[in-house]
Amino acid sequence: MAVTLREVAAKAGVSPITASRALNNSGYVSRELRDRVLAAASELSYVPNAVASSLRSSKTQLLALLAGVINPFWAAVARGIEEVANDAGYGVLLCNTDDDPAREARYIDQLVRRRIDGIIVAATKDSASILQGLKRQHQAFVLIDRVVEGVEADTVRGDGSGAAYRLTQHLLSTGYRHIGMISGPHNVSTAEERAAGYRTALIDAGLDVHEDMILHGQYTESWGYEAAHKLMSREPRPDALFAANNSLALGILEALHTLGLRVPEDVAVVCFDDTTNLVSARFLTTASQPAQEMGRVATRLLLERLAAPERAPQHIILPIETVIRSSCGCSAGDRENSLERTEALLSPAAVLPVELAAGSGSEGSYGQR
Repeated sequence: MAVTLREVAAKAGVSPITASRALNNSGYVSRELRDRVLAAASELSYVPNAVASSLRSSKTQLLALLAGVINPFWAAVARGIEEVANDAGYGVLLCNTDDDPAREARYIDQLVRRRIDGIIVAATKDSASILQGLKRQHQAFVLIDRVVEGVEADTVRGDGSGAAYRLTQHLLSTGYRHIGMISGPHNVSTAEERAAGYRTALIDAGLDVHEDMILHGQYTESWGYEAAHKLMSREPRPDALFAANNSLALGILEALHTLGLRVPEDVAVVCFDDTTNLVSARFLTTASQPAQEMGRVATRLLLERLAAPERAPQHIILPIETVIRSSCGCSAGDRENSLERTEALLSPAAVLPVELAAGSGSEGSYGQR
């Protein structure tokens, strides 16, 4: 049977109130009495009731991440969150929303009812009213990777539009002209931002934007597979495909394989979010977001919000690296060499500085591949 606070108090020869103050470091207790209570608690192996303690203090020492956590990107974000949270004495709950506003709403309701201390949420645009409700309830939260129009809150994200611009410009500078874009759902800000960067790069290169070459769906491998089949049936057939996240890229690679097409000999592929933990994708040219750092920064913002609820919101945009590998064709060398070879799959990444990744954008750099 668990030792009670009353038993600790009796052992130390003090009242339960004094024992509680000594153990919780609340209210004045002389050093002598505090030492007696702590010694008694240690001798009896007393373990405080965390639930009762949280009800009294209105703190659970828990944070939550709401996101599509099955994606490798979010796994890396969660590691960053856990690192900072654990150092601060907090546990972390992971809630998989799959970008479903209804699931997001249910999770938020459950977390608030359970008195969660803070929430880090990769929100959809449909969640504006829910997030506004959190603000009215003075529930601490941070938006991560995404923004929601009309919601003024702490945010941390990458420069999605700029990174998509640079990836598209890189394909253009390598000579590709029929570039298809496979993106996420319209109700997620990152999907719109990345498509916007793609469009701007085409316009700046003096090319027309064909909206039928931009397909929006879920950020899933299955949608990448389906969308790639659709785009590759178009005329003219795309000579390059831009995947708005790593799950889409894996679906695209599978689709191209079933179609008997090689990367990059027949079609180039670039994507958002690095996938170097997946052997089959180690040759992908990517916009590599600092996922773990994003999680760390979001957690620090949340802890600051808990400490100072009335402070002005902070908006942090992290840089995104363009990582050039073989899938875009520019480093493939002799285009008769197949990138299915192990050497290509295991070749180390060449990280291109932002200044170089942007390129000159001059007309003279196009058409060379």
